[in-house]
Amino acid sequence: MKKDRQNYYFIVVNKTGGLQFFSQLKEQYREEQDKITTNQVLQASSIFYAIDHLTQTIIPEAIQKIEQEKDKDFERDNAIDLLITENYMVSTLKTLTGLRFLVISNKNLEVPKKHEDNVQKMRQIYRLYTDYFSKDPFQSDDQPLGEKKRVQFDRDVRELLDF
Repeated sequence: MKKDRQNYYFIVVNKTGGLQFFSQLKEQYREEQDKITTNQVLQASSIFYAIDHLTQTIIPEAIQKIEQEKDKDFERDNAIDLLITENYMVSTLKTLTGLRFLVISNKNLEVPKKHEDNVQKMRQIYRLYTDYFSKDPFQSDDQPLGEKKRVQFDRDVRELLDF
């Protein structure tokens, strides 16, 4: 028996706000309109980047320094770590290289625990990402990911996010 999938989408946004990687994790949808298109993902990632970038300008510097001391490997200067809507939650992680990792999940009663689980998984995914792409001398930061590596990376992401 398959367990109910909690994570629906995984998105990587590069430091300029462009879509770097997208994985639609949930295979079965109740209705076709529940499925998200690539164009919608491009729009959502661009909007998220803009909002996230704007929030950085309204956070006092003292709070930024305190947050950065907590975790040296990841930037904590963005105000958007968790976004909750009526039906979904978006867990985010911003790296020192400017990449933003997003996991869109269903909203449940255990939001703080689910968010922390997603953040831990995104940190593992970031390590995988650096192994697949950052160590490749022929891969630049804003370049689309190669097909072979993208497929392998997608498989590993699904495995880490319980798919």
